[in-house]
Amino acid sequence: MKKMLAVLTMALSLAAFGEMSLTEARGKVADIVSNPAKMQEVMSQLSAADQVTFLAFVNQVVEKLNASTDEKTALFNDINTAAMKSAKKGNLPALLAEMFATVPPESLTVINETFAANLFSRSADPSVKISDEDFANRAKSTLEVIQDRCAETDESAVRTTFAILMFLRASEGTPADLRTTLVDIIPDVSVRNIALNEWIPAAMAEGFEKTYQPMLGASNAGVEPRVDNVLQLMEAQHQLVLLADLVGGDDSYSAAASQHYGQLGLPAAFETPTGIDRIPQTAIPGTPWNGEYDRGDHPVAPVEDVEPYPYQTTR
Repeated sequence: MKKMLAVLTMALSLAAFGEMSLTEARGKVADIVSNPAKMQEVMSQLSAADQVTFLAFVNQVVEKLNASTDEKTALFNDINTAAMKSAKKGNLPALLAEMFATVPPESLTVINETFAANLFSRSADPSVKISDEDFANRAKSTLEVIQDRCAETDESAVRTTFAILMFLRASEGTPADLRTTLVDIIPDVSVRNIALNEWIPAAMAEGFEKTYQPMLGASNAGVEPRVDNVLQLMEAQHQLVLLADLVGGDDSYSAAASQHYGQLGLPAAFETPTGIDRIPQTAIPGTPWNGEYDRGDHPVAPVEDVEPYPYQTTR
């Protein structure tokens, strides 16, 4: 009898706090896929551990959808954004780690940029001042969590590098040594050098037109999404400041919602916001992003030196 009362008391307690079981949450995945905003409502009712498990489950469902890469990338972006808004206190690093570990690399080409601009930008709210030292410490501690989780995947270094790119873009250029600080977290020295000298410069458009092909080639990724299409498919979202929540801050969304900085409107057709370009996926043998490319004395060749696919577009 006492055991039954204890179970009943626990159940009533959970109901009072609005907690939902994983089984109940999984029953709402179809609703979430059709309306990504519902992800926030479901996630807010899960425990911290269940939030991470459920996000991985939803991302796996989206990956298996019979939809285009563009459509799935927009869904990944909206669903994972809603998940971050719902993070329990101190749970944001774990959710970011799960996202970078479970979203396909080709979709991370867009998400690392939208998250940097819309969720973690240091200038998203002028009233929030974060020092270079504080930003670097938060980025480093979060990246360590991401690296540990991504180590369980086949594309560990590439996935971790996408997270590094997110923090570099969000940092807006300072501190100057942030790149090496974050890349040093990658355990393999040889891969670390490739990330530092090839993957990141190419993704940041340093010396030639921006391309994610070195990273996508190394991870045997699918076709890169067309950013203009993805941005039109995405829902309009608030810009939020979540940096303060990366190291044990307040509940992420409740803290960030009071600091939101306007609304991000959807771009006009075929219009791409500054900083997001596209060079579609290629697997042409002999290109620097092909897995069998012999780097030799030329780590990365300018994009214009490579004959494009018929559907390749440049800006």
